[in-house]
Amino acid sequence: MKFLTVTEMAETLGMTTGRVYEVLRLGLIPAVRIGRQVRVEEQAFKDWVAKGGQTYAHLDKTRAS
Repeated sequence: MKFLTVTEMAETLGMTTGRVYEVLRLGLIPAVRIGRQVRVEEQAFKDWVAKGGQTYAHLDKTRAS
């Protein structure tokens, strides 16, 4: 099992690391947190990308940000 860092995901997606952290905070990409470190299992990330990512539709719209 291989895990990706935020930097690796940002490079793959062509996004800034700040934007990747925002997407992770919103729960759009499944992540594992170990203390302050965030990692995403590589296959889960590939599956998420292959599905076109997720939309905000799955989030509880009553939840405050």
